[in-house]
Amino acid sequence: MLKSFPIRLLLALCAAALLFTAGCEDDPKASITDVAKDQASDSTADEAADDLTPTDLQEAESFDQGPEDTAIDEEFDFGPPPETSMVPVDGEPNMATAATGWYRGDLHYHTTYSGDAANQGGDELSMAIKIADAYRDPQFLAAYPQLAGNSLDFQAVTDHRTAAAIADPLFVHDYLILVPGEEYGGGGHAGVWGIQSFVDHEIQGTETQNQRHNDAIAETHAQGGLFSVNHPADGSNWLWDTPGIDAVEVFNGPWAGFASGSTLEGLDADVAANGVENPFIRDAILNGGSGFNDKALRFWQNHLSHGLHIPVVGGSDRHMIVPAGIPTTYVHHPRDPAFDGLEGQALGYPGIIKGISEGSTFISRSPFGPQVELEAEDADGSRYPLGSALPGPGTYTVHIRVSRAHRGWMQLIAYDDTTGASFGAQVVYEQYIPSDLATDTFEWTVGATGGWLHGMVFETIVAEALPAEIQGTLAILSQPATANGLGPLIDALTRLVSLDDLLYPWRCNPSHWQAWHPQCMPIDDEPMGTFYLPNELERLLHISFKDGVATDRNVGAVTSAFFVPAQ
Repeated sequence: MLKSFPIRLLLALCAAALLFTAGCEDDPKASITDVAKDQASDSTADEAADDLTPTDLQEAESFDQGPEDTAIDEEFDFGPPPETSMVPVDGEPNMATAATGWYRGDLHYHTTYSGDAANQGGDELSMAIKIADAYRDPQFLAAYPQLAGNSLDFQAVTDHRTAAAIADPLFVHDYLILVPGEEYGGGGHAGVWGIQSFVDHEIQGTETQNQRHNDAIAETHAQGGLFSVNHPADGSNWLWDTPGIDAVEVFNGPWAGFASGSTLEGLDADVAANGVENPFIRDAILNGGSGFNDKALRFWQNHLSHGLHIPVVGGSDRHMIVPAGIPTTYVHHPRDPAFDGLEGQALGYPGIIKGISEGSTFISRSPFGPQVELEAEDADGSRYPLGSALPGPGTYTVHIRVSRAHRGWMQLIAYDDTTGASFGAQVVYEQYIPSDLATDTFEWTVGATGGWLHGMVFETIVAEALPAEIQGTLAILSQPATANGLGPLIDALTRLVSLDDLLYPWRCNPSHWQAWHPQCMPIDDEPMGTFYLPNELERLLHISFKDGVATDRNVGAVTSAFFVPAQ
């Protein structure tokens, strides 16, 4: 999870740069902030520009405009496309916007109300909210005008075991819909959203831990909120029998499989200590794949196969350094008539909560990543939006629309049994994406035992098309998965992050931004820098692994599922 990535990154930076001879491990926030401020007066580095204009940014010699290296597309021969392709169409690639009913945001986000974020040099509530809205910053848009219209629409605040942010007078924003919440924690973690008061994780009276989780779910629902299992197989196993959960976080921070997550040995120890095990977690660990996100995806699919139809969500799990929205969850405007005519801030967090509960969600690796819409049509011509429970067995035409994944692959994954008799799924559709916007259809037949179907978008990584130094980064991120899998991530990013921008964030100067490198965020001026991640660089953090080996694809998007119950 990203909360462990920043602290390890800092320790790696300390060791590599030999900057801090004492205090780094014990109190990283104090040591880095204090050393940075102590050295600031002796430095001759340039001060940050206060109000850089688009002209300033365009004229900067070291600045390479745009998140993608367009020369790659122009100069590299990608070869002929496969024969089996989706249909290219004209239209706006940024198709999933609030104007078209899709709201994008981050559902897992920490401030210094979380003790670990405070100790790691994270950001106080007001700054954390500004960082969440940084894709709207004029200096960012001056550098990346083509990314206008991609800022987040909502932001949840989910601090560890506290809902203190809800009562903070700074929990307000002019544009973002702020979703009140907490990260519930006690024998596993959960995102709790839409609450007005704290939901306690501590065992009450004679409860067992499993009873506490189920009571917490009921307490969340009593407040009109939702309870979603976070990173269920990252080592903190969600082994609990909790059929009332509302969603599963299948995409937590970077997707890449270099962090292997839970093990059967760890699960066995947890089961022995607690005397409970749900039907989903063991198979997810055993058959879910290389990384903890792969295992979380299988964990969610196993719920579907047992007749529990819940949506997917994702979140950055940001504590510091990285931006919000990696990944980004898209939530469709509620179909509930109570929300008719309510848009933007008027929709409010109840609209986001209702949209999630209706199940029409998908996750993209970032606010600029792939977008995908699915719609199911029955034999009578009735249409059902993404995530719908369908009326019964039969053949459905699945209408597919995908954007911003040129040269990628669209997959549909399905399973034809919701009785809980077994697990598993198979890819029933895979087509090449030949353009920035493409469509297709697929005929899906479901029998009396029920079934489910969801989509995934993969982007293609052509190593030879990358700049030489980024090929080295890709090689590091492609190392085989291990239990200590964040090592490759730390190694890769420490080669690219500017120590000056990290330790002296108040000097951030966007005219010094470099393509393919993390780019300092001007609004975050203390205690440590936050970095935009250029689109093509950020893609590499989501490498898809198979059987423990990196593939030439990265995960771009994951959708919720259509669901047909067993008859």
